[in-house]
Amino acid sequence: MLFLQAKEDIIPNFSVCWVDGESTMPRSPAISIAFCAVIQTLSAADPPGFGMWKQGDLRQRAATLAGKVGPDHSARETLGDYGNHLVRLIHRDANGAPELHSRLVDLWVVVSGEGTLVVGGKIVNPRQLGNNGPNELTGDGIEGGERHAAAAGDVFHIPAGLPHAILVPAGKEITYMRVAIPSQ
Repeated sequence: MLFLQAKEDIIPNFSVCWVDGESTMPRSPAISIAFCAVIQTLSAADPPGFGMWKQGDLRQRAATLAGKVGPDHSARETLGDYGNHLVRLIHRDANGAPELHSRLVDLWVVVSGEGTLVVGGKIVNPRQLGNNGPNELTGDGIEGGERHAAAAGDVFHIPAGLPHAILVPAGKEITYMRVAIPSQ
């Protein structure tokens, strides 16, 4: 384990690098300072607002979500909330209800599984989606629209105001990352 710790008995008011309780520092203070600077740079935290999700991590999260599917045949996890946009992982084991976001653009990246994305057309029996106000609609289905096969690695950009729904074949499932971005 790497950490920095003040060791007054070596050099007063000087921090040295230790690995598993053993000093890894040369005896020269100048070289010690350079060594610590390199170590601090290599172990520095990511900048604020930076997010990264590796494929392996997403697959593990998808497997966890598969065990948490609710009555709407979906489970979701917020991966990042950046104030003006949101990154979520969504897992479905059956068709999703249609949605229309009048002020949000959806960017979907399919992580695993398969389905059919329906875009366009008209929402049947439209109604407000949850407590999201009149700018978010759902319904009983989509009349018309275009169908697009969706599989791992596919990326979809769904503009604001476009009805859309994901259809999942019986016995199948799909997991996708959704980035919800304000349209203005």
